[in-house]
Amino acid sequence: MKRNSISLACAAFFLFVIVTSCGGQKTTSLVNTLTFDADDFNSIRLDYDADDIYVLESNQANVVLKEYMNENKESYYAKTSSKNGELLITEGKRPRRSSFESYIEIYIPKNNTKNLSLHSTSGTIRSEIVLLVPGNFSVDTTSGTVEISNVKASAIKAASANGSLSFKNIDAEKIDVQTANAATLMNEINGTILYLSKGGKLTASQLSGSGSFHASGEGSLDISYVDVTGDISAYSKNGTLTLTVPDSLAFQFSAVTKQGSIQTSFSEQLAFTDHTALGSVGAYPDKTIALETRNGDMKVSRRSYEKK
Repeated sequence: MKRNSISLACAAFFLFVIVTSCGGQKTTSLVNTLTFDADDFNSIRLDYDADDIYVLESNQANVVLKEYMNENKESYYAKTSSKNGELLITEGKRPRRSSFESYIEIYIPKNNTKNLSLHSTSGTIRSEIVLLVPGNFSVDTTSGTVEISNVKASAIKAASANGSLSFKNIDAEKIDVQTANAATLMNEINGTILYLSKGGKLTASQLSGSGSFHASGEGSLDISYVDVTGDISAYSKNGTLTLTVPDSLAFQFSAVTKQGSIQTSFSEQLAFTDHTALGSVGAYPDKTIALETRNGDMKVSRRSYEKK
């Protein structure tokens, strides 16, 4: 009887250990804070593997990094270096366990960053604050999610393999986006856009400026301009190509396809063959729109927009 009692007690103890171990996931909390004088460097580069990166506005002149983890070990903390005016921040020696969780916050003065570069291989990169970057702003991921809004920069560059990209209220002289199969959203973008993809879908609305769009695989293009200040070109190999421009725009138009169809809202101003459509639209056309597909269908229309 005594032996049975001991056995039951041991079994209960081991069951308690198993239950508490399985349900004892630690909460994620702030474990490390680093502060940098923004006047000491011209650019910031963050290079992380799986961490989510959140960009927030600093209420002081300093750049502040905060790391949140559910395990607190100094070896996990960020590594920093400064060379040639660049502040580089990388992750520490993080564990590979799936139970480990972490993310970071980077607080940046609104008017005090000349160049900014953010990388997370599989994490989310999100910035919704107003960012004025006099130099270049770049963001890239392999399979993560990128959500960027309210940025004004000299140039913006974004890259993704299989993640997703979202940009809203962006103002830059040049916006360079390169993807493999990422889904891309653009809204309220002002500048010259260079878009290159193999697959994935581009949905771009309320654009102002000019652009070159190239989908070399299965990707589709859905592009809408409210103001056109330069030439527009677009190529889609197998996906559909949809373009909308203001009805006040005058332009030289060319559309070429191998197997797809061509539909426009101004067909009476064009000369059609089996696979081409050419012509001038509007009085004094000073812009060029050149479109091409191999197997995808093409639809182009003019639309009236109310000026704000």
